[in-house]
Amino acid sequence: MKNNKKLLNNALTSMVINLHDQGYTNDFLPVKDEQFFCIQDCESYSLADLNIRAIDQGFDQLTNTYKYIHTIETCNGSKGLLFADLALADADGVN
Repeated sequence: MKNNKKLLNNALTSMVINLHDQGYTNDFLPVKDEQFFCIQDCESYSLADLNIRAIDQGFDQLTNTYKYIHTIETCNGSKGLLFADLALADADGVN
């Protein structure tokens, strides 16, 4: 089982690197009342100002849980990633 986790984590890491290469370089955290915080620019965004897409699910070795990987595009053109326990938007791309 440990080897399976490692393989999944490697796939997750590769996906993040690929998304960074596509410009999704910011990191977002959900806060409260449908607000999301961008770590890099210290800005809060409302859900209405974001385009969030659940694209995949991967294993997080730190929490020993599966996380949904989301891409986020802001109203001002910033792009980033969000990891969450649940899919927050259209999950067409999630396996």
